[in-house]
Amino acid sequence: MTRPRRTTTDDSTARTTRRSFLAGLGGLGLGGLGPTAGRASAATDARNTGTRPGDGPFGDGDDLEAFVDDVMAERIGTTTPGATVAVVSGETPVLTKGYGVADVDAGEPVRADETVFRVGSVGKLVTYTAVMQGVERGVLDLDADVNAYLDDSTVTVPAAFEDPVTLRHLGTHTAGFESQIDPEIVADPAGLDPLEAVLADQRPARVRPPGELVGYSNYGAALAGHVVAEAHDTTFEEYVRSEILDPLGMSHSAFAQPVPDGQPGHLAAPHARAGGSFTTADDVYINLWPAGSLSATATDMAAFMSAHLGGGAVGDARILDAPTVETMHSRHHVRHPAVTNWRYGFHEHGDPAADLVGHSGGTVSFTSYLLLAPAHDAGIFVAYNSNPAELPEVVVDEIVAEYGLQAAPTAPTPTSRPGGRERAATVAGEYSLTALPRSGPLQAVDRLEHLTVEPGADGRLRTTTLGGDAREWVETDPYVYEAVDGHDALAFEVTDGEVDALNVNSEPTGVYRPVPFRERQAVTGGVLGATVAGLSLSLAGRGGHGAWRRWRRSHTDGGADAEGEE
Repeated sequence: MTRPRRTTTDDSTARTTRRSFLAGLGGLGLGGLGPTAGRASAATDARNTGTRPGDGPFGDGDDLEAFVDDVMAERIGTTTPGATVAVVSGETPVLTKGYGVADVDAGEPVRADETVFRVGSVGKLVTYTAVMQGVERGVLDLDADVNAYLDDSTVTVPAAFEDPVTLRHLGTHTAGFESQIDPEIVADPAGLDPLEAVLADQRPARVRPPGELVGYSNYGAALAGHVVAEAHDTTFEEYVRSEILDPLGMSHSAFAQPVPDGQPGHLAAPHARAGGSFTTADDVYINLWPAGSLSATATDMAAFMSAHLGGGAVGDARILDAPTVETMHSRHHVRHPAVTNWRYGFHEHGDPAADLVGHSGGTVSFTSYLLLAPAHDAGIFVAYNSNPAELPEVVVDEIVAEYGLQAAPTAPTPTSRPGGRERAATVAGEYSLTALPRSGPLQAVDRLEHLTVEPGADGRLRTTTLGGDAREWVETDPYVYEAVDGHDALAFEVTDGEVDALNVNSEPTGVYRPVPFRERQAVTGGVLGATVAGLSLSLAGRGGHGAWRRWRRSHTDGGADAEGEE
């Protein structure tokens, strides 16, 4: 019997299709399959010890397993061919379990302790943990010019503004680099270059003063990893292996590409949607290694989450001191008090008051999400071996809602301050996200992702995207608007009647800026076809053409039934 489940309406569902496209381009932070579809593999490992009834927020581990089984049964074979899940309560893995198949051709089931998934940008959390180890030892300083650590490197960050780029900027994506959503994806491992060479050759322009605005940067994360390596006179992969992965017993995890011969476990095959089923896809490789090349099992990620929840330690293994973890988990950059902000490497998730932190991950054919609820001593990790229209974050949010890790959304209360219609008229316009490129062949992504804001009735706002996503917002404080359908919020920064920035709660990876008239969708619509064609050619050369095709289909054929849904 299928147990009744709480149904939720959340901003992650509304925005997941757009996020899936970005994930398919490189990890910002998916038919029937025969008899194994929709059925969980029985395999777990020794970490799946369960809990006593009443322990932590999840209570009885059997009840949690039954709930997650139901959630995943709805998705295996339709959203993704395979998935892996880890849920921890403190240092105890309450659930580590595989679902569906690791490879549709071989029919091999996913095993939580053996099947390795590429986790994309979730690996950035390991990179920034390595930075904090250096800070703890006095080898690194979050507020020093990163060039101070690059004396023996061919990589430099040129002076462009009065203030230098620091490790704090890199960990909050506020360095001001021009966004490059492609982390140098290559289709052949022979095309992988040394990290130092890639960073020296592919350095993006500095387009904003550091510390000013969030603009998600794969380059910045990779640069942080390189700084770690330079400060310790080793390679990034060797450092992470000796100082994080090995101490935590994460023996199935690696940043190395391809996964080394002799590495324990088996890498899940990447998959693409083909009509009503899934086919295996060609793997891709990430040249900006620290930004997205980590592969790991669910049990390994359980150990990593437990270390962060346990003040830097799991059992006798310690990777950080407790005060350092507290520093890493504190806020390091505030976009706006009413929306999600940045800790160090982690961004806030859902209701900003809930103290949830996490990170998404994705490559062309893998997607993942990691969430920590420190107040509840809980962690959740979900990964797919596909890149669908509904992302793993939705599963995470269902677990969060079922177990009360954040308060359920309530109907927004309109502000009593007069002038709502005038404020709505002030903020009306078209906006572009700083996390997206403004030049080069991928600039079409920016134009396709423009957000249009229009005044509604009684001072409300309506937002729409080129893909047709429409939402309604209620003003709860001057220039702050809450969604009528979840935890999402808009917070405008206005000076002398002009909008400087729009912060969206569900988009922590960037800030929206007003779009000049010449770049607006209504004006550029006639040339978008040529731009999209150029985008497709560019992505084809990087192994991402399928991701673009899947995203376009999902916006024109009804989303959930579209090819390549997440």
